[in-house]
Amino acid sequence: MTQRLVKMHFGLDAKDWHGHGGEFLWAAPIDEKTSSHFRISNSPYFAKAINHGDIVEATPSGDKAIFEFQKVVERSGHSTYMLIVKIGSPQFPPYWKMLEDRGCSYESMEMNFSIGRRQLLSVDVPPSASIFEVYDILQKGEADGAWAFQEGYAHLPKK
Repeated sequence: MTQRLVKMHFGLDAKDWHGHGGEFLWAAPIDEKTSSHFRISNSPYFAKAINHGDIVEATPSGDKAIFEFQKVVERSGHSTYMLIVKIGSPQFPPYWKMLEDRGCSYESMEMNFSIGRRQLLSVDVPPSASIFEVYDILQKGEADGAWAFQEGYAHLPKK
């Protein structure tokens, strides 16, 4: 059985570094009866405070396949980081392997920046990974020139 997906629109400030006024993520209705709750099915490149698997509330737009994000209803435990990587960087593979070994995955695209064309990665950190170990690797990778990164949303474990 194929799961029905809709596009979820997240408004962004076009004056921010990425220059986009919005971003679309895929989302799956939680159930057909509750038409306002969805589970996010991928990770954002630009939108912050949202992660893969989060349950969100949204309202219909003028298009029945597009919904407008309103708020997060329940956190999935995933975290998101955005990385900018020089295409073909020899520093990237060994650092990425460390993240991959901790269960991280990514989606990627290429984008033009003032510093040239770069690969933009949206990194999904699963709840099973130590967010502290992952962050340490991200910092070391940045210090070694493998990437520049920013936090989209880090789900910190409860004490």
